[in-house]
Amino acid sequence: MFRQDSRNAVSVQNNGDCAQNSMRRSRNRHDGRRNAHERSKMKTKIGGQAVLEGVMMRGERSMALSVRDEGGNIRTETTRLADKKPWYRKVPFLRGVVNLVISMIDGTKIINKSAEFMIEDVDDGNSSDSWVMPLATMLGVVLALGLFIGIPTGVQALFFALTKLDPSRYVWLKSLIEGVVKMAVLVCYMAGISHMKEIRRVFMYHGAEHKTINCYERELPLTVENVQKSSRYHDRCGTSFIVFVVVLSVILMMVLDVVAAAVNFTAFIKVWWLRMLLKIALLPLTAGISYEMLMLLARTNFVLFRPLKWLGKQFQRLTTREPDDSMCEVAIKAFTSVLEMDNDGSIAENRFPEPMPVAEFRQAVEASGLAEATGIHDIDFLTKAVLRVSDKTYFSSKTKVPYGWALRLPKLVERINGGEPWQYVLQQAEFFARRYYVDRDVLIPRQETELVCEQALKHIGSGAKVLDLCCGSGVLGITAALEKQADVTLADVSEKALRIAKYNAKTLGAKCKFVQSDMFAKVGGRFDVIVCNPPYIETATIDTLDNSVKDYEPHLALDGGEDGLKFYRVIAEQGAKHLTKHGVIVLEIGYNQGEAVSKLFEGAFDVTLLKDYSQNDRIVVCAVQRCR
Repeated sequence: MFRQDSRNAVSVQNNGDCAQNSMRRSRNRHDGRRNAHERSKMKTKIGGQAVLEGVMMRGERSMALSVRDEGGNIRTETTRLADKKPWYRKVPFLRGVVNLVISMIDGTKIINKSAEFMIEDVDDGNSSDSWVMPLATMLGVVLALGLFIGIPTGVQALFFALTKLDPSRYVWLKSLIEGVVKMAVLVCYMAGISHMKEIRRVFMYHGAEHKTINCYERELPLTVENVQKSSRYHDRCGTSFIVFVVVLSVILMMVLDVVAAAVNFTAFIKVWWLRMLLKIALLPLTAGISYEMLMLLARTNFVLFRPLKWLGKQFQRLTTREPDDSMCEVAIKAFTSVLEMDNDGSIAENRFPEPMPVAEFRQAVEASGLAEATGIHDIDFLTKAVLRVSDKTYFSSKTKVPYGWALRLPKLVERINGGEPWQYVLQQAEFFARRYYVDRDVLIPRQETELVCEQALKHIGSGAKVLDLCCGSGVLGITAALEKQADVTLADVSEKALRIAKYNAKTLGAKCKFVQSDMFAKVGGRFDVIVCNPPYIETATIDTLDNSVKDYEPHLALDGGEDGLKFYRVIAEQGAKHLTKHGVIVLEIGYNQGEAVSKLFEGAFDVTLLKDYSQNDRIVVCAVQRCR
């Protein structure tokens, strides 16, 4: 870790002379004010950018990207930059525009690089998807123009239309209104995205980046404790740059409005699209001036500039958050790496490992102990399960696996060896030869439930109306939709479970309806088949279940009440009201509930009790015949 030498130390010798001591105290106060002024100046040109679970720092001759992987380790990639900047990066005002473009390009590359240590989709090398990123970028630009130019222009035009004011007499007001609206849109946008979990963590890393630079500029040792004590606001922040661009664009447009009115150029004042085009054309100019302002404000604390600094700081309140200690460690690592490389040209670059072919990753899976932990010795199955890819992607020679996946393997094995079901660890389970997403908000589909599905399918004709009640991950209803092209409605009391069912239906291409409902409470209409795997474990029995069940699976989906029959009673009482004339109810039951559940439905239904592979009671089929 870089250690900053102490400077401007003042030693005071007590010699008993009061007059001399007084003079020394006066001189020390003067030196303190001078040192405070020196500290206000920019002491480093190192700047940074927050990324996914990390921080990038860029100096004059090097750049470092530090990220924290899933194992908790800090990984750093360092890159040397050209010793001499080209002339166009030195010319005032022009350099601001150039740096803006370079920052956008490099920023995108850095974000993509940091994502290699996150669990992202595996690249299958399919060139047909090469248009996605450019299209997304274009849409982003269009959205930005619409938000920050189109909306303000439209609001001011609406204002003058409603107030009947003459725009030619209040030309300055047009730009003022647009500026206020731009600021409002900017605030709403930043406040809105800050509620997203991933963005909030990026904003926390943004705070760590600022704190680290501020700590260094205060000449304090770069420790986590000192960094945490430093301010999360910085004069050279890109947020302040954006604010300056908005303010300057307003001022420039106000000046142009006044000039246009003076020379009687009314088209500029009244034609909205002409104003919009001019604003776009002025962006390089405003960016260039804003950059110079940003650099100037970083070097001085002159009283006239304090309002601009204050404005930038207020917006930084939205784009920075207080980081935790682990984030500060990442920022310190990135900063010290750049500092060391800028000071020592002999330090070699350090690169992140390149994405690996699937065959190489398969070897890593085989060596990881995952097969022993899961009890699954089909390495190809495990590798596809870890990567969540199709056979086509898995067997493609073009598929590349980001290095972060290999770093993830030990953590997966640790969780499974700790007792967590592998389906939750890998977030998937197979049902009817299809892969479903599962997590701890839904039950893991079991082999016995496939038997329930088989019985339900026997009663489902093409286009039949089907209700999957207590749907969980949606395996029963989605299978009916895909196998029989049925008109399926999935219902569950859990919003989280329903969200997972929707995801699975979308991923597998099943067209289904979804209803959040406590049993039949919000379910309308009649159905040809109702299939249900309700909670059926006795409340007192749950604590005696295997740890892999009671500690991980949702109790909401397990607890069937005191005797385990709570939800079967509801279905027996209300089910017939939701069935067609020859409708059928297919239920999964506990191994010891066959007789009790059958009695609930006898009299109103023809009841058939079926067994599972272990010859335990498992399925009750209730057909409407006698009740109609």
